[in-house]
Amino acid sequence: MGVHCEDLNNNGFTGFYNAPVTKMISLGVGACSLLASVLNVKPYLHLQLTPHLTTHHQFWRLLVSHLAFANSSDLLFGGLIVYHMRVVERQFGTPKYVAFIAISWVLSTLLEIGALVMLSKLGLRSIPAGPFAILFAMLYQYHRIIPSTYKFKIFGATLSDKMYIYVIATHLMLSQSLATLAPALCGLFAGALYRSDIVGIKRWRFPRVLSSFASRVVLPLIASAPAARSTATTPEQRAQSIGLPMESMMASGIRNRRQAGRPGQARAGVDSTMREYIGTLAGRAPEAGTSARPPSEEHIAILMTMFPGQTRESVINALATAHNDLNRAVEIMLSSG
Repeated sequence: MGVHCEDLNNNGFTGFYNAPVTKMISLGVGACSLLASVLNVKPYLHLQLTPHLTTHHQFWRLLVSHLAFANSSDLLFGGLIVYHMRVVERQFGTPKYVAFIAISWVLSTLLEIGALVMLSKLGLRSIPAGPFAILFAMLYQYHRIIPSTYKFKIFGATLSDKMYIYVIATHLMLSQSLATLAPALCGLFAGALYRSDIVGIKRWRFPRVLSSFASRVVLPLIASAPAARSTATTPEQRAQSIGLPMESMMASGIRNRRQAGRPGQARAGVDSTMREYIGTLAGRAPEAGTSARPPSEEHIAILMTMFPGQTRESVINALATAHNDLNRAVEIMLSSG
């Protein structure tokens, strides 16, 4: 498990691709936080037993307390955690992840009310606005199911790349002392309850009617296309990214390996290439049966993609030497490299 990387867990994609719920939460929490600040309604968002729930019966606070953060620093760090949790959504699948968020919302809210009752003597009077508990319920799943990419040691302690998100979460947990520590612990407990599958809550899903409506109406509005990748890790991906047939690349590779296995032939090939290259620079006419037309921009673009460290001039010279034969130009660039 330790050799898996985040890209593998992301199914090879970055951004919000295959993570529409994460995108909706990120945009929703950000927009609600901004509106709460602009409209000056932050005092209506925190959760407090007395007098809001017990005296004034403002039970709507149980819902809105999770919708927005009260300050910009909590919004920043909370947004980073939400974005990073998209790997959990891709592991769960969107229907299961939506159900998990709903269950975590209910469980964490009940646990927060219990914390307000039991910890009032310790000074816990209210819980600040923001989805603190839901974030830590997500974080618990992240800790349990997402493997680390790599590990390293600092002063003898073995750490992994996951420590960076844990540091952000720790800062968020302790940002307002007990007021944020309590909902964070409630969220971790809610995540553990979900993970334990008590009374089969992991199998619960929204009714099929709602799921069908969301997939037909909501999903097309928030779905994201896969982000373009600048690198390719396999020969098939490299051939597709530059528009070169896979057979041609394989043939070129086989020829190069054969030349590497026969030093005399490889040296002769390099000498021949150099003679053609020098002849082209000197302005001598090409051999009979070859074309003297200038290299096409398409071939230049393909070679520039394959050899990003080479200059445009060297690519044009290789195509001119190869008389616009793309496969031959690839061999020349490999030989000259």
